[in-house]
Amino acid sequence: KFYVDRGVLIPRQDTETLVEAALIALRDYDAPAVLDLCAGSGCIGLSIKSLAPKADVTLADISRDALEVARRNMRALGVEAALHHGDLFRAVGRRRFDLIASNPPYIPHAELAGLQREVRFEPALALDGGADGLDFYRRIAEGVSEHLNPGGSVYLEVGAGEAQAALELLQKHVDCAQAGTIRDLNGIERVVFARSL
Repeated sequence: KFYVDRGVLIPRQDTETLVEAALIALRDYDAPAVLDLCAGSGCIGLSIKSLAPKADVTLADISRDALEVARRNMRALGVEAALHHGDLFRAVGRRRFDLIASNPPYIPHAELAGLQREVRFEPALALDGGADGLDFYRRIAEGVSEHLNPGGSVYLEVGAGEAQAALELLQKHVDCAQAGTIRDLNGIERVVFARSL
């Protein structure tokens, strides 16, 4: 169970696809270093920590309010993770990770006003992905190689119809040993991933 308030996104079933894929990628590690970027409530990183207890998990977010929610969830779940405040990778300095997972804002700006009523209660900071919804994918793709260990992976949740564009961004900036997309239970390409050489 995860506590949420108006400062964070409400976790949705779509994100389980990302967490399940990340756990599979971590099977060959003993004590992997994991970063949950744009952590919000901490549902991704704390789920990974709960199911892979030896993982060294870091949660990073630009919102201090979100990090307080993540801290509350961490205590409720009885797990330990490091919490870092900052804008994307600035939050973690030069640290490198075996796996980076993120559900960044991906709603195109013009679509925010037309969202379902329950979504409009959620913070715009966690929803607004810029003009085409891809602003955060560009920034993550540009910086992710500097924060991945050799053979490390990045897993990103994407909005419907964004997978191919987000995948191309990763392939442009990461020397990929493997890359692709993963469909959710509704058959929508919901996760893009890349594993570095």
